[in-house]
Amino acid sequence: MKHSFYLAATVFGALFSQFCGNTGTATNIVTLNQKSDTSIQSIAAIAYIRNASEIRLIDPNGENDHRIWTHPDAKGLLGLYDLAWRPDGKELAFSSAHEALYSLYDADIYAIRPDGSGFRKITNAPDHKDLARYKKGSVTVTVRNNQYSFQPAHSSAGIFFINIVGADAPQQVTLPPGSSKTLVFKSVADFGKHAQPLVAIYGNYRWFMPGTDVEEGRNVKAPDLIISGDGIEYFGAFRPVWKQDGSQISYRDGVCLVQTITANPLEGDLSYHPMFGGKNPMGTCVWDWGPTSALANQVIYSENSADEGSGIFLMKEFGTHDPSTRLTLFSEVQYQLLYDLQWLPDGSGLVYSTVDLFRESSNIFWFDMKSKQTKQITQLKGEFARKFCISPDGSWIVYERAKTADEDENVDLWLVRTNGNEQRLLVKNGLCPTWSK
Repeated sequence: MKHSFYLAATVFGALFSQFCGNTGTATNIVTLNQKSDTSIQSIAAIAYIRNASEIRLIDPNGENDHRIWTHPDAKGLLGLYDLAWRPDGKELAFSSAHEALYSLYDADIYAIRPDGSGFRKITNAPDHKDLARYKKGSVTVTVRNNQYSFQPAHSSAGIFFINIVGADAPQQVTLPPGSSKTLVFKSVADFGKHAQPLVAIYGNYRWFMPGTDVEEGRNVKAPDLIISGDGIEYFGAFRPVWKQDGSQISYRDGVCLVQTITANPLEGDLSYHPMFGGKNPMGTCVWDWGPTSALANQVIYSENSADEGSGIFLMKEFGTHDPSTRLTLFSEVQYQLLYDLQWLPDGSGLVYSTVDLFRESSNIFWFDMKSKQTKQITQLKGEFARKFCISPDGSWIVYERAKTADEDENVDLWLVRTNGNEQRLLVKNGLCPTWSK
């Protein structure tokens, strides 16, 4: 399944911070001025992905199904991953890998308005088509494949795309283990006085380094780019989640390390802030920011390495994982993953979806904060309720209903009341639903 990322060692988090410019403090995050988009009208619609290649909107009654965004390069493994409406319904954030060869990330976070206009890149901005606006310099870099020839790894493939952030195009090289090659990037946008990273790409795997400061009108020699080992798989930005006031967006990478970024970053600024202080907990592949002003700085998240099983926890944003803040244990099995997790709109509880013990089906559950009781909403057998979204009034849920646990074929979107009644098909062939106000 393209949308599933299995856990790997969280040692990559240290590398991520080293190469991408951790801001270090939440106070550096800029607040979005939503008064600047008063002319944009929010609409009560469900957005979803079809065929990894297009974003569509549909009314909750199943009418007015139409496409609002696509891109010629958005398809297959280089297609769309996740969607999330801004809390005021005036913008839609999404994860897409259509610029994978031009970006530091395998997939980046972008945003559009409800009518499909206002396209902008959020992580690793600017968009490739906007590089022409910048002054240019050139960069020389020597790429070395330090992998041992007798020790197979992804770097043993020997064929890579090499890029520096801001270059007009990547370069493809054949570089067997033990060899090196010097490349010149003749047209690289100058993003100011900071290093622009270098990256080597082989399929879904990446090797990267801080790079060099590009200087207008000059050629700069970058430190050598070293390739060895397996690289990092799905090093990118997936599953965007907005803060309640629309000022920030959080996302995860391929090993479920959660980061946050201002919703309106400066172009060329690669900084971010980790959601968790200290070590990122194991299995935080799903999380959600508080839905109300009173809960805006509260985060619920999954964690699955505890001795007694896998649970859902509550934390203040940018805090540290505390086992005593567990809200509920959703499985007595360690390393059990949730498909999705969301607050109820009024903050009175949370909803999650997960597989049964033998992975023969998955269903959606409702946990009530006050009573500490859990209620099963869907009653699927031999089918899988996966990603979902709750209606703004909390009375309905739209969810992926799939024949298999991990594949994206034969997946439809269904509606069900939060009390488990009145299930009905919304649309066939849909993924990643998100419900606007």
